[in-house]
Formats: sequence, C-alpha cells, structure tokens
Amino acid sequence: MWPGERGADDDNGDFNSQSNHACISEEVKRNLLLLLESQPRGMNLDSLDTCYRDKFDSKLDFREHGFDSLEDMIKVVQEIR
Repeated sequence: MWPGERGADDDNGDFNSQSNHACISEEVKRNLLLLLESQPRGMNLDSLDTCYRDKFDSKLDFREHGFDSLEDMIKVVQEIR
C-alpha cells in the first residue's frame, strides 16, 4: 500500500476504487481516454478491450492494474481525467 492510501475498503466497507488509480500507467490512462473520447456516442463495454488492442496493439488487462472488472477501471480513469 502507498503512503496515504486507505486500502481497498472505505469506512463503510465499500470498494474504494480511487485508491487504485496509482496502479494505472499514464500511457494506459491516456490511451483509454483517447479511445473513449473517440466514441462520442459511447462504446459497448464488451468490445472495449478488443478496440483497445486493435488501436494500441496492446492488451488491456484490468487485473494487472488491480481492478476486479474493466468497468471499475474505466470508472476510475473517467474520474481522474
């Protein structure tokens, strides 16, 4: 755990995804934001990893960044932009 982090649970026992944003590299954050912004009408979550791989020639592995789901990772990236 990094100094100042509260861990995976907040005081209510709920998942605190904010603590995980430090695990996402700047490159992945930038790439995700570029991809999401390129789709103004939105994007199907099921196709996001395929679109990411096609556009950036790299696999998007949410587990590698400490998330339980791709949806959790996207929420954090959108919150910190």
